[in-house]
Amino acid sequence: GGTSLAVVMMDVNNLKYINDTFGHDAGDSYLLGCCKLICGIYKRSPVYRLGGDEFVAILQGDDYENRAALTEQFHTVFEQAFAREDKAPWERYTAAAGLADCETGDTSLDQALKRADKAMYAAKQAFKAKHGSYR
Repeated sequence: GGTSLAVVMMDVNNLKYINDTFGHDAGDSYLLGCCKLICGIYKRSPVYRLGGDEFVAILQGDDYENRAALTEQFHTVFEQAFAREDKAPWERYTAAAGLADCETGDTSLDQALKRADKAMYAAKQAFKAKHGSYR
């Protein structure tokens, strides 16, 4: 309908490690902490949990206009949270995000979601390259 939209695909890192090592109560706490950070960044946009450890935000209005800065803020906030070695592992939140605009030629939101997912996966790989993986 001519509305400018962007989507942010997000995937929480290390949830399986937290669940397997510290139990599902710690995993639930970890997901809740990650979700609070996500919703604090994209506060003017609906954020949905797609299942498991995946989330999506649909950006419009001010969040759309500031999408690049907000996504950079996302990376900074989660990098800082993960760096908090004084916290318990389930309080050292980490997640990856990928941003994609809905483009003029898109015939459905799925096309933007696929581009955002690809960008998120690249961010996830960069995190693993920098910090390693528990798997």
